[in-house]
Amino acid sequence: MTQNIEINPEWIIWSRKSLNYTLETASKKIKVKEATLAQWEKTGILTYKNMNKLAKLYDVSPLLFLNNTPPPKIEQYIKDYRTMNDKRLISSPEILKEIKHAKRKRMLLLDIATNLNKDLTFKYYQEETPDKKTIISIIKDSLDINAVKLNTYTVDQWIREFESLNILIFKFYNIKPDEIKGYAFNKNKLPIIGINNRDNDKEKIFSLFNEYAHILVGKDGISGNYNKEKEEQLCNSIASEILLPEKEIKSINISNINSIIRIVSTRYNASMENILFRLKNLNIMDEEELENQLIKRVYTTNNENEDIIENSEEELTIAQKDETKIPTKKNKTKNNQTRYKRLASKNINQNGHLYIELLLEAYDEELINDLDLSNELGVPHTVIPYVINKLNGGRR
Repeated sequence: MTQNIEINPEWIIWSRKSLNYTLETASKKIKVKEATLAQWEKTGILTYKNMNKLAKLYDVSPLLFLNNTPPPKIEQYIKDYRTMNDKRLISSPEILKEIKHAKRKRMLLLDIATNLNKDLTFKYYQEETPDKKTIISIIKDSLDINAVKLNTYTVDQWIREFESLNILIFKFYNIKPDEIKGYAFNKNKLPIIGINNRDNDKEKIFSLFNEYAHILVGKDGISGNYNKEKEEQLCNSIASEILLPEKEIKSINISNINSIIRIVSTRYNASMENILFRLKNLNIMDEEELENQLIKRVYTTNNENEDIIENSEEELTIAQKDETKIPTKKNKTKNNQTRYKRLASKNINQNGHLYIELLLEAYDEELINDLDLSNELGVPHTVIPYVINKLNGGRR
């Protein structure tokens, strides 16, 4: 018979509510009846196994539930300004977990930086909110914006530029772009930008500049399709003016709107939706033409792309399952190497160079051990050499 233990039910409730889980959603996640979870929250009596299930779901240590002190007021990890039908949207547990992890990673690096006597100051930190013109000037100067970069830079190249300013850049994978495009934390040391890896590359680039504008405006927050706050509108317009310069666009001496759209989309690294809204804001097209072009070039295309993405993910899952059905000793080593390389690439893509390089420097200086390094990177120790190789020795 499985033995029950008694824990502090207040901490169960606090852990659930801090991530915006309802009783219904949390119980479904751990595959128990809603009434069962409600009973645990009332009595605090459950098994070790179920206590660990809750801890994993709520992203806390199981020891937290044994705390006899009352829980604190629930921390809001970030302000969520998104609205729909004039009502504020509630951040999902996935969004809150992502932001919680990003903040924890930042605090870890600050501790490491102190021990390494390393300055991680963001020198463009603004104590007071500058005007729009000043913000655009800061972005252009800090990133040395020029036509070549605007026309040719990839997402990863832009990320390296941002990281050179001591900005942490994280990508997240498990949340749909419809829910969140990105987030930003304004700090004088290691500000944070998060962007949705499920977006296309042009949307990612726009998100980078949008979130950088958020940092300079001094407003932490979540960016998404439903964010209509004035700060978000300001940051959108700043990103658009950087990525789609007014002077160059207005110099296109063509009256045919379709030709203008084609030239701008070829010349600049911006999504079609952003291009169309930019042309509308520059009075190159009117409201009716904007709606027609959105229907023609954005809405239909997006639906088709979503189908392709869903089908591709399904095919990949099937292929991975098929791969595991016929393991052979001959290919085992090669398959492991391929898997390790893939995990290393994803880890760098997710955490960015700056975060990983500082962890590796802490490891070199024996501030953290092998287990710490593996845990903080979130990969098995066998993958770490592949991570280092992927970085090409580009330590800071």
